[in-house]
Amino acid sequence: MKENTNCENCYICSRKQKFWAWVLLFGIFGCGVMTGIYPLAHKTVCTADSGVQTKSNEVQKSLEVKDPEPEEACQINEKVLKNRLAKDIDDKSPNAIGLHQMNLLIYKRLMETGCRENRGYFSDMASNEVIYLNAITGFDKTNNETTERPCREIENALNRRIIYNCDNYQYVSECHLNNAEVYSKMAEDGCAENIEQYRKNALDELQIADGVRINASDVNPREVRSTINTYKKLRMQNEARRYLDKVEKMLDPGIDFILELQKVIEE
Repeated sequence: MKENTNCENCYICSRKQKFWAWVLLFGIFGCGVMTGIYPLAHKTVCTADSGVQTKSNEVQKSLEVKDPEPEEACQINEKVLKNRLAKDIDDKSPNAIGLHQMNLLIYKRLMETGCRENRGYFSDMASNEVIYLNAITGFDKTNNETTERPCREIENALNRRIIYNCDNYQYVSECHLNNAEVYSKMAEDGCAENIEQYRKNALDELQIADGVRINASDVNPREVRSTINTYKKLRMQNEARRYLDKVEKMLDPGIDFILELQKVIEE
């Protein structure tokens, strides 16, 4: 009877109740620990994230590319002309003389139309090309300019008629067609070793002229005549006929104009 009295006065009597009491106690303790750690962990994580975010923003700002400033006309001229320079010339090649002569012409043109601050460099490069030519040919022309071949004189004169800033012209396609016709004339009357390069330049200019037109109908009779003349100088009569057939279907320019151009092709 005494044992029953004691059990009635206590709340945790059996072993099972004691076991669950200890579990509850440890659970409360664990919750308290986690409650204390969570703000610190959260603060640390936030701080780390903030640092990463700040660093990411700095990297992104450093990678931002500023819009390039508009190029000046002299810079555009330099870009166009430099793309036409022959690179890694093999002086043992049969084409070496022609390539060095072409580079010499280009550097002379860069001295005239390139940016002022670069003209000294272009002058030095032109002098180098003269040295290369003298070494290959074994002939020093620097002291006797009157010995210049006639074909070189023709090339020099025609090269001055090349326009290197067509983008500044109102009619861009006509500008490139002018260049194409000049290059075709240089291929016709220039030095034999440069014919292929001038032919390529002429065809490139024809392709650009056709590519810059917004609408095919923008072509006018003057441009048609210039294109036909270019193909004729390049001795590409078949290409000229195909172009004329295309224009005739596209523009209906009139029978007299077509007959005139056909006559030009057949001459």
